Amino acid sequence: MARKKPGWPLLLLALAGATAAARADTLTAAQAREDFELAVAAVEAGLPRITWFQSAHDWESAKRQARQALPGVKDGAQLFRVLRPLLSRIGEGHLSLQRSASMRAADRQAQGLLPLDLRWTEAGVWVTTSWTESAGIRPGLRLLAIDGEPVARLLRESMSALGHDGSIPTGVMRDLDGAGYARVRQWMRGGATSYRLRLQDGAGQVSEVVVQGMAASAAPAGALPARSPLATLDWLDEHTARLTVPSFSNRRYREAGSDYQALIDSLFATLRARGARQLILDLRDNGGGSEGNENLLFSHLVQQPMRKYAAVEARGAEVSVRDAQGRRYAAEVYDAAELKQQQRLPTGALARRNQPPLGLMSHWQPRPEVFDGRLIVLAGGNTFSGAAELSSMLHHARRGLFVGEEVAGAHAGNTSGYRWELTLPHSRMQLQVPLLRFRLAWDELPLGRGVPPHCPVAPDLPGAERDAALETARALASLPWTVDAPPPCPAALARSDELLAPTGGRERAE
Repeated sequence: MARKKPGWPLLLLALAGATAAARADTLTAAQAREDFELAVAAVEAGLPRITWFQSAHDWESAKRQARQALPGVKDGAQLFRVLRPLLSRIGEGHLSLQRSASMRAADRQAQGLLPLDLRWTEAGVWVTTSWTESAGIRPGLRLLAIDGEPVARLLRESMSALGHDGSIPTGVMRDLDGAGYARVRQWMRGGATSYRLRLQDGAGQVSEVVVQGMAASAAPAGALPARSPLATLDWLDEHTARLTVPSFSNRRYREAGSDYQALIDSLFATLRARGARQLILDLRDNGGGSEGNENLLFSHLVQQPMRKYAAVEARGAEVSVRDAQGRRYAAEVYDAAELKQQQRLPTGALARRNQPPLGLMSHWQPRPEVFDGRLIVLAGGNTFSGAAELSSMLHHARRGLFVGEEVAGAHAGNTSGYRWELTLPHSRMQLQVPLLRFRLAWDELPLGRGVPPHCPVAPDLPGAERDAALETARALASLPWTVDAPPPCPAALARSDELLAPTGGRERAE
């Protein structure tokens, strides 16, 4: 969840000494190893359970393999290619490794980028923009392979370069959209003079074309317009409404001059006053926010309180490591007041007590009035953190049908909350380690997967005039159904696992 302790956690950082490399992107073998070992030590010290989505044997094996690559590391970009896949395999989407300022500057001047913007979905990868003059490349073509490598393999490589919960691909797909894949490919491989593309048109005709790599500065920045974080209510017909909740962040609501709880309470009062019978809850762009705001929304949909967390755990009141030079890096997890809400486990870890104000429950008292009509939830690869928790709560409570993509947050929970930020002293990359393990109180789905849609609907291509997922939800709203007896999907869209199908070799689908 995008939860952060008020004020930064206590962090003791030592500046690189006179022996550090003159340029932050150049590393000696010793410097590369020191940064690598500090990062590994920090995630092992900070994450309450590093083996939640992997075995201890696999983690030790992955560390050995990564260390074998260290002698060839000469700069920060090469260290990123060794360290980021090791961190990604942990399966904690809130665990972040940010590229240094000098690395980002080099990225902006990079040459040989793939000259395509793409839309990645579970049913295929589609060209949305071509930055090349090669004839025949137009929006809507399906990309099958690059230089003979199928997109399934390219997706797995991309998952090793980006954070994600468990083994869920949809959040990574949303990061790869637009120019995202070209950027990630540059991080992991560098540029190329040319690319051989295998493409398929709408009639099924397959062709190959060779395009030249482009300069990173050649494509427009394409900044997205700022979107309001505030929840909105739209009436689709007399008895059907759409509630869009883009964020659970109290800070964003304050900056927009609003209050999350007051607004949500008001919108549900409007639903009751107008006699809504069906609600489409749109969480597609909700990446989480402040802890507890997902619970408030849940309490307007499910009257009785529910045990939400099996446990909320931390390694201790403080976590710390030392680097090869003996310098200490530490973060406070809980202050004295917060410690009163924790109990010490036999392992020495801390676990939250099940008592207000936070505790382990969805809410503490039954809400007198709730929306008890039929519910349809729109969710997908941008539904993460607190919004993923809400999705899991609704799924577990059998409250509503889901339309869209697999939710990007793991159904089992996540490690998020307060975070430890430290800068690796030689490469200057910034590591952000989440410190609280929010373990949800259910396990109906495979470990490391998110809530699946009843009706899978891929995101539309940019600029599309229709909203296929919303249209599917509206069609569902017109049919007779219950959660226990769901109808066939109106759009008759079959889920495709093509992108994650095995392609041979020893590649992992993390």
